[in-house]
Amino acid sequence: MNQQIDDNQRYLSRKYLLYKLLTNLFFTSAVWLYFYRIFITDQQVGILDGLAFAIGLIAEIPSGALADSFGRDKMVKLGQFLAGGGFLIQAFGSGYVQFFIGQVILVTGVSFVSGADEALFFEKLNFDKKSSNWRKLMTRGSQVVLIAILISTIVGGWLHTIDPRIPWILNGLTLIASALLIWTIKDTRIKNNKGKISTELREYFINIKFGFGQFRSQKLWFYVPIILTVQGLFYTVDWGLLRLVLLDRFYFSPFMGSVVIALSSLITVGILTLIHKNAEKMSEKRTITLISFAVALSLLLSMANIGMWGFLVIFVIYAGEHTFYPFISEVINNQTEENQRATVLSIASFLQSLPYVMLAPIIGYLNTENKLEYFLLFWAILICLAVFIYLKNKGKDIKISLVTK
Repeated sequence: MNQQIDDNQRYLSRKYLLYKLLTNLFFTSAVWLYFYRIFITDQQVGILDGLAFAIGLIAEIPSGALADSFGRDKMVKLGQFLAGGGFLIQAFGSGYVQFFIGQVILVTGVSFVSGADEALFFEKLNFDKKSSNWRKLMTRGSQVVLIAILISTIVGGWLHTIDPRIPWILNGLTLIASALLIWTIKDTRIKNNKGKISTELREYFINIKFGFGQFRSQKLWFYVPIILTVQGLFYTVDWGLLRLVLLDRFYFSPFMGSVVIALSSLITVGILTLIHKNAEKMSEKRTITLISFAVALSLLLSMANIGMWGFLVIFVIYAGEHTFYPFISEVINNQTEENQRATVLSIASFLQSLPYVMLAPIIGYLNTENKLEYFLLFWAILICLAVFIYLKNKGKDIKISLVTK
């Protein structure tokens, strides 16, 4: 990053990277479905995830506004404690009810954190918006995330063979540790009328309305189809059933599935290194378009009986998610006012998680009936339509900006 970064920014940048490491040590990432299958069916998993994520989705809407109104630091710490607790409840569960309660607490905690942690660090770092420092930090953060996933996926796959509960316990403890790591970071924004409940509540509801309004604005509305389809798919793969369903479809065992994810992480780290070095030269429009079409093609490819070549599908989706994020994060952060940043980022998280609430039961059912191809084809078409809308309107957005200047 640039030489203009001061010591405080370096310190916070390092703390951000360590925070990203702890919050992405997902020891369960390649084995959670196999743990569930000990006790419940895939169709039950789909229903469980659909219901739990629906509740988390409801929590997603006000979470950013709560963070902006009452303190981003408080929401992040509470969220990580809840998410960690949700993992621990499921670790010691043995049936649908315990898994459902734990998953609801987990996704509610994740909803509280989403947007608030990024907004907190964006505010505290206070980078020059004209620089590429934030994009570079996001890219470096994605590399740390991938290293964390690489290590935890392999370790989690191995620990699953010893005791399927151990990866869940470790996930819970690392999330709680992440809250303790950032305990001294405070939201120091100057707030008017602090302490007046009626004023803060009014501000809270205004923030929610403003957050949704931003995604209807001229500068952001055409990103919504991309967020819903492309990032929605990433969410369905990363947090939902689809990754493990695809690994199963390509005949990978639980341990080999963890190796596939780890290899995808390792290669993606290298890709992100190149992106970090060439951050100023890379075009947002070209990057988003290329990743979106690559992901759509990978869905079409996964319809065929390709066996171990399915590694390419997993890799493309995996690499796409982590290279896509810095660009969409930069767009939203730069187009949003400081006081509503967590709200808008939370609404973006809401939009990307919305499809999975509907898709989880469908994917579970289709996989049980061996008809997953219907979903794969349908979603690939939706992604292509979203890219068409984005390309058609991105050019108009550039022209409008030039005229305004």
